Amino acid sequence: MKLVIQIPCYNEEEFLAGALDALPRRIDGVDSIEVLVIDDGSSDATSEAARRHPAVAKVIRLPTHQGLAVAFMAGIEAALEMSADIIVNTDADNQYPASRIPDLIRPIVEGRAEFVIGCRNIEGIAHFSHWKKLAQRAGSRVVSAICRQSVPDVTSGFRAFSRNSALWLDVIGSNYTYTLETLIRLASRKVRIAVIEVEVNPPVRTSRLMKSSIDYIFRSIRDILTLFYIYSPLKLFVFFAFVFGLPGLFLVLRFLYFYAVLTVMRGLPAGYMQSLTIGTALLITGVFMLLMGVLSNLIYINRKIQEKVLFQLQKNRKS
Repeated sequence: MKLVIQIPCYNEEEFLAGALDALPRRIDGVDSIEVLVIDDGSSDATSEAARRHPAVAKVIRLPTHQGLAVAFMAGIEAALEMSADIIVNTDADNQYPASRIPDLIRPIVEGRAEFVIGCRNIEGIAHFSHWKKLAQRAGSRVVSAICRQSVPDVTSGFRAFSRNSALWLDVIGSNYTYTLETLIRLASRKVRIAVIEVEVNPPVRTSRLMKSSIDYIFRSIRDILTLFYIYSPLKLFVFFAFVFGLPGLFLVLRFLYFYAVLTVMRGLPAGYMQSLTIGTALLITGVFMLLMGVLSNLIYINRKIQEKVLFQLQKNRKS
């Protein structure tokens, strides 16, 4: 069994060696361990630092800085080409404890899971602001509800993938991060998911992924809404159909009630034309949203069929 540890990097010349030194050299149940470094167009000597380190088997350098999600997927594709049976993703700043990699991959080695997430104790991380912790809790609950599985830390980048689960991976919703979409994507494919609790090492630098807590919150909200549209389009549009359709139905029924009571029964002008006009517009919008949901769901089903075909083709390439 071959393990490939991939480390996406951006301007990590100063800290990369420390993260590489901490990686395990031997793990029970694993025949070989190779380290893959993906340099996301760094402006410093990150690639040179990676190539000098004896633990690194391969370095990929992207021509320009393209974002964490692109670097992550470049690593997944390269690890699969390296015939990895298990792929571990971790950070170059040594945030995640490399000593827990054996525990991270154990559910896969033992056949109990195909995708494992090392979940941090968010409340116990001192350098996380109150707003970031709040956003983490809320985001984890929303994404867990979409996945129908409890994952207390959906943004953790400390992850292990079996080869088969990695073949399903792709990131199409964001260049900002891969964590949310890969989880939702694999959950939608009924991949067996496990979580373990991990501690975190003290930070060696400020986060490069976000400018501020507010920026992090808004980006997370945007990504969750985008992923909800991509992976649950029918639910999303049915929700909006009710949001517009029910008030519209109420207003139309209100007009019909007063028309029947005043005009039909008493011969008086009913009025309430505003209710009819606004209600009809809202009802039409609700019907339009429902039709959009049906169309989007058909597109989603077609994409799932294409993904399954690609999965089988990639799986057969190894055999």
